Amino acid sequence: MERVTPLFVTGMGRSGTTNALRVLNCHPKVMLNGEIALPVLKRFFALLEILDQTTGGDERMEDDWRARKADYMFSSFGYLAKLGRGRLDKLGEATYLGHKSPRLEMLFGEYEEHFGSAGLKPRYVYCTRNPFDCWRSYSSQSWNSYDGVGQFLNDYGRSHRRLRRMQNTIPDRVFVVALDALKAAPDPFAFYSETLYAPLGLEIDDKTRRRIAKVHFEAKRGSASRTLGAEDRARIEDYLSASEKNAADSA
Repeated sequence: MERVTPLFVTGMGRSGTTNALRVLNCHPKVMLNGEIALPVLKRFFALLEILDQTTGGDERMEDDWRARKADYMFSSFGYLAKLGRGRLDKLGEATYLGHKSPRLEMLFGEYEEHFGSAGLKPRYVYCTRNPFDCWRSYSSQSWNSYDGVGQFLNDYGRSHRRLRRMQNTIPDRVFVVALDALKAAPDPFAFYSETLYAPLGLEIDDKTRRRIAKVHFEAKRGSASRTLGAEDRARIEDYLSASEKNAADSA
């Protein structure tokens, strides 16, 4: 597993994480599994803690476990993902393995600790979006579990604070992809190349370009809109004003 780099797509939900996953998976050297629920990930890392402890300080057992720990984690992600193990035919060629999970950044320390113990340094693609459109998209979903915009903004703020922590800790391994910038980009292929592929040392060939075109078209066709209520808009504006003030006070 030394030739493989862990790669994870994260960020606040409804910010383009699925699109980023699909575009990355267009490349033959990337094999990312689909979404894994955050509660499942928390329990999985708790299991890893137990497995780490079973070596009991025995050096031989520790070395043996460390040698197969990364393989165990990558395989487990495939089984834990909601849509299963993904494109297994890509395993022989892929140099980036991982999955996507909105708000995975809340478990940043666990990812760093466990992959670090296996000698690997994960890369993270953090997807972001303005809170107005992010909430508008959330609130239009039948599965939305937020009680209201206030609860959403709490998570939105926590997610972006965790992003800043990641950037301060490992600035060379965190790549931010802004959905707003993608929507405004005159050339989506140039955008994907600059923000997703180039930071990973990957290029877009003709075959990959055709795959990306299909993903991009389907994403645009499936996008939905909803009018944001005046009260929700005011709450978000107040949140942004407070955030700007806090940033200015701490500068």
